[in-house]
Amino acid sequence: MNELWRRRNILIIAEGYEEKPYIDKILSFPNINKELYYFAETINAKGNGSIPARFQYELQRGYYDIVLIFCDADKGSDQFLKLVYKIGEEFFQKKEDGFDVFIFANPVTLQVVLSHFGDTKLNKVSKKSNAKIVEDLTGIKEYDANEDQIEEIIKKIHYSSIDSFKERLSKISTNFYDIPSTNFLTFLERFESNNPQRIDDINGKRK
Repeated sequence: MNELWRRRNILIIAEGYEEKPYIDKILSFPNINKELYYFAETINAKGNGSIPARFQYELQRGYYDIVLIFCDADKGSDQFLKLVYKIGEEFFQKKEDGFDVFIFANPVTLQVVLSHFGDTKLNKVSKKSNAKIVEDLTGIKEYDANEDQIEEIIKKIHYSSIDSFKERLSKISTNFYDIPSTNFLTFLERFESNNPQRIDDINGKRK
């Protein structure tokens, strides 16, 4: 078998309770190239403070061709940058290389989630500040990311709207310093592709 076309095992570590069910839903869609990419069950890190240790543990297990991280950029906060650079410094040749394994949403994951329902540009982190926008786009009132609300919003996301979703994401900056911004579309298109070379390129930067 040509090594380039070998099926790649991928693990995504999600920051928390909103990110895990969302990415699980996206990975269930038929546009994902499941012949070339196998996704293990997404891990809920239950907070970004747990991400570096879990990332290291999963890498050392050696089960996956690549381990990715899905988290908020929190308005380009120092905390987010420290997390990225910590991953970069410990596992890659340069600290900036840490960005290669991050799927980010700035200011929060809701920016990506709500793009399934309409055009929106969030600039606040707090759920209370974004609650009215959530209600306008999804009908879910007083959103504060409790378990029932997360389940309800995920159920409203359907593959039939994936093209509109991607079109909306294409209009959002991919520079994490910008608010809003996200590189989610980049990773989604990579998972749809027939070429896994980018995974090998990222691993080539490893220590």
